[in-house]
Amino acid sequence: MVDALWLPDGPPSGRMVVREMVAAWLREHPGDDLVLVVHDQHVADVAAEFTSATVVGTSLRLHPLVNAVTLPRVARRSGADLVVTQNFAPLSKRVPSAVFVHDVLFQTNPRWFTRSERLYLSLIPMLLTRATTVMTSSANEANRILAHNPGVSAVDPVGLGIAAALTGRAPAEPVDGLIPDRFLLAVGRLNVRKNLATTIEAAVGSGAATVERPLIVVGEASGREEHLSEAVLASVASGSVQFLGGVSDAQLRWLYEHCRLFVFMSLDEGWGLPPIEAVSLGAPVLVSDRPVFRETLGAAATYAPPRDVAEIGRTMMTLLTAARRTQTALPPERTSWTRLVETAREAAAS
Repeated sequence: MVDALWLPDGPPSGRMVVREMVAAWLREHPGDDLVLVVHDQHVADVAAEFTSATVVGTSLRLHPLVNAVTLPRVARRSGADLVVTQNFAPLSKRVPSAVFVHDVLFQTNPRWFTRSERLYLSLIPMLLTRATTVMTSSANEANRILAHNPGVSAVDPVGLGIAAALTGRAPAEPVDGLIPDRFLLAVGRLNVRKNLATTIEAAVGSGAATVERPLIVVGEASGREEHLSEAVLASVASGSVQFLGGVSDAQLRWLYEHCRLFVFMSLDEGWGLPPIEAVSLGAPVLVSDRPVFRETLGAAATYAPPRDVAEIGRTMMTLLTAARRTQTALPPERTSWTRLVETAREAAAS
């Protein structure tokens, strides 16, 4: 039984993780009877997408409550061998469970989150000790979870993959008004943790971003928003910086494949999918010098201190002069969903 509450219209990264995990599970273990739990109004849409799975609905809206109470109850009634959830573990231990925790940055950096977000996310550590298996993406995040949740004895770093839409045969869709190799790209939710103001100040101040070679920002507002200075707002008004909001997977693929440089100056991440996607699609990548990116990207990216505007700008200009697009082969655990699926399945035998 799978917590699929983020299908089909949950937060973009969470929705993608659930969709790709379910698709990989059905592909690699077609003999498993997979039951997906979604909100009532989405049963038909999700059933149409995953025709070989059983889809059931719940009228409850609060994700932690559904995972903690509803899923284990339905699992017992249906004879399920395992419950797989996102972030929030089931209360009951009668059915084995595997929970994937995206990150606990709210524990180490609460100022990045609103009060309501912190209250909501505080339920994650409260429920963690009830899980049979706790999973996360990176070893860096596994260490963070263990350091701040002494009741948790083990966390499996299982990696994440890349969305099939970015690597499959479907053609990329050009974005109107953009010229290949004549723009910089930043991707991510628009909040204080993504450090967008610093990225823009560095790009514009160094001359990396101009009207002829703009910085394109893809993402939607989420959580505690970052204050943008008058200088940043002026660069938006001039066209040196352009906000696209959300884009389709086909458009995102085109942006990755045709940007001159991809920049991701996030202050921290549990995993950080965008730079991995960018590297896999051949973009030169500049990321913040944080342990998680050293782990996931290694020598495939260039690093800069995320709060040093001048250094970020200098590095951008250096890469714009020297960078050439190359297809970088990351280790399989950086681009495959297999380990996540297999680790979750093993919890049923625990």
